Amino acid sequence: MNDTLTDFSHHETPINLPANQSEPEYVSDAMAELLGKMDFDYVFLLPGASYRGLHDSLVNHNRNLDPKIVLATSELSAASMAHGYAKAADKPALCILHDLVGLMNGSMGLYNAYCDRTPVLFLGGAGPLDPDQRRFIEWNHSASTQADIIKDWVKWTDEPPTGNATLKSIVRGKTICETYPPGPVYVSIDTHIQEQPVDETLEPIDPDLPRHKAPPPMGPNEDALTEAAEMIVNAKFPVLVGGRFGVYERMREPLIELLNISGAAGMNDRAVYCWPSDHPQNLSGDKDALRDADVIVCMDTIDINNVMGTYAIRRRADIREAREKAPPKIIDMSLNAMDNNSWTAFGGPTPPVDLQIVCEPEYGLECLTAAVRKALERDNGSHDHIEARKKMLAERHEKLRATQTEKAREGWDQSPIKLERMIYEVFQAVKDKPWTLTAANHRSFNEVVWNFPGAGAYLGADGGGGVGYNASAAIGAGLALRDKGRFCVSIGGDGDFLMAPGCLWSAVHYGIPMLHIVNNNSTWGNDEVHQVEVAHNRNRPRENAWIGQAMRDPIIDFAQVARGFGAWAEGPARTPDQLADILGRAVAEVEKGRVAIVDVTTTLGGVS
Repeated sequence: MNDTLTDFSHHETPINLPANQSEPEYVSDAMAELLGKMDFDYVFLLPGASYRGLHDSLVNHNRNLDPKIVLATSELSAASMAHGYAKAADKPALCILHDLVGLMNGSMGLYNAYCDRTPVLFLGGAGPLDPDQRRFIEWNHSASTQADIIKDWVKWTDEPPTGNATLKSIVRGKTICETYPPGPVYVSIDTHIQEQPVDETLEPIDPDLPRHKAPPPMGPNEDALTEAAEMIVNAKFPVLVGGRFGVYERMREPLIELLNISGAAGMNDRAVYCWPSDHPQNLSGDKDALRDADVIVCMDTIDINNVMGTYAIRRRADIREAREKAPPKIIDMSLNAMDNNSWTAFGGPTPPVDLQIVCEPEYGLECLTAAVRKALERDNGSHDHIEARKKMLAERHEKLRATQTEKAREGWDQSPIKLERMIYEVFQAVKDKPWTLTAANHRSFNEVVWNFPGAGAYLGADGGGGVGYNASAAIGAGLALRDKGRFCVSIGGDGDFLMAPGCLWSAVHYGIPMLHIVNNNSTWGNDEVHQVEVAHNRNRPRENAWIGQAMRDPIIDFAQVARGFGAWAEGPARTPDQLADILGRAVAEVEKGRVAIVDVTTTLGGVS
C-alpha cells in the first residue's frame, strides 16, 4: 500500500474518564476487561439494550481499546464483518448481537461462518433470565435458552446464569471456536447479570493460562500416511485437491512443496485457490482431470461429493464410462468424519472414500509431505517416474490454459461487459499492488484472467450460500488487511449488495481502504439461469426467464447509493475501456485510504 495513506477514520475516543484505569465496578466491566486480554482487536456489533451494560464497559471501562468497537448497520453485516475479519486476520473474531431479534437477523451470518469453518465468538444479550427483572420489551425479547434457534449451526452454545459462569463461558467459547475444525460459538450474556456490581464472589480469570489454550493439532495415523504416500508415488495420474485451508497464506509454501515433490496434478476445491495459477502442474479448470485420475487426495475438502461430481450424472456416456473404468482411489485427509451435524445436510452424503486420514489437515499436510519423501527414498526408480508425470502435466497445463484463453476471449470487447473481461480488467488494475481478493460472487475464476500466486490470495466464499455476505465480509477483512498493509479488493453481485448496502457506512466511517466491484447484471442472475434451464427442459419459452428476477425499470444506480454512504464511487461502466479508466481512478483513491465502489454493467449466461 501507499506509504502516504491518509487516515480517513473517525476516532471514537471516550472523554471525561479518570487518568488511571479503574478496577471493575460491574460484572460487565470484568467481561470487557477479560475480552481485552483475549487478543480481540475489534468487536463488531449493532447496539441493543440487552447488552447495554457491556457496551458501556467497552467504552467507559476499556476506553474503546482492545477491542475497539466497529459499528455495523445490520446484524447480518456485523456477523459477516466478523467472519471476513477472522479469515483475513487468521484468528478468532468477536461479534455481539442483541437478543432474539438481533440474533434472528444475524443468524444467516452465523450459518455462513459455520459452513465456512470460521472461528467467531458471538456474544448475545439475553434476558433478564429472572422474570421479576424484566421490562415490557424484555418479555418480548426473552426466551428460555434463546440459543435454541441457532444451536444447529454453531459448535457450542451456553447460557451462563451467574457472573462467574459468564466469564468462564467466554473463555471456553473462544477455545472451542478455534479448536479444529473451527467454527462459531454463541454465549448468552444476561443483561441483569451484566449490570450487577462486582463483589467478593466474582473470581478473576486469566485467559492466558495453558488450561485455556486450544489443544495442539490432531496428528494422522502413521500407517495410513505411509499407505497414502505409496499410492501417490506409484500412481499413474495422482491429483491433489486443495480445500478450505487454502484461504490462509501460511499454507502457500507447504502446498507448493507437496505438489513439487509428488509430481501430482493440483486442483482447487470450490471457491479456494491453493495452487499458483501458472504452476505447470495446476490443472484447475480441466474437467477431465478427475476422470483420468487413478488416485485423488482431498485435503481439507468439505464436500468430496461435489469435488467428484457424484451428485448427478446427466449423460448416458458418463454412466457407461463410469462402469467400464476402474474408479479412482480417493484419500480424504480432514476431520470430516468427526464434524457431522444431524440438522443440516451441508457437506453432502457419505463420500466415496477409500482411505480416511483423520487429522487436522494443516498438520496432516506436513506429515504427508514427509511420508512422500520417505516413499521416494525407498524407491530408487521413482525419480524418472515423477519427472515423466511432471512433463505430461506441464503439457496438459499449457493446452488447458490456451483453451481457457481462447474461450475467455469470445466476446471480449462486447457491451455490456463479459464477466471474464470484467475480472481481467480488475486484476490488471491491482496486480502490481499487494492485493488480497477478499470476496467474490463466483464459484471460481478462470485463472487466465486472474493470476493467483497460491493459498491466501483469496479468502473464499460465504460458506453457506447466504446472500448479503460479500461486501460486509470484505469490510471486516479489509480492516485486518489495512493493519497488514495489504490492498483489499472484492467483487460482489448486485443482489448481494442490495441485502446490506449500509455496510459501506461502516467502511467509510472507520477508514477501511478497499475497492469493491458491483457485478451488476440487473437480475438475480443465478436464479434467472435456473429459469432458463427449466424452460429449456420443459420446452417452454426461455424469453420469460427474467420475470420475477430482473431488477430494472428503474435500473439501480449503485454508484449513487454508495456515494450516499460517503464512499468514492463511479459507474455504471458499460464498456471495457470505460471500466479500465474508472478502475485507474478507483485504485488511486484506495491508495489514498478511501473506500472506492465501481458499478459494472455485465452479462451473465447470455442474459444482459
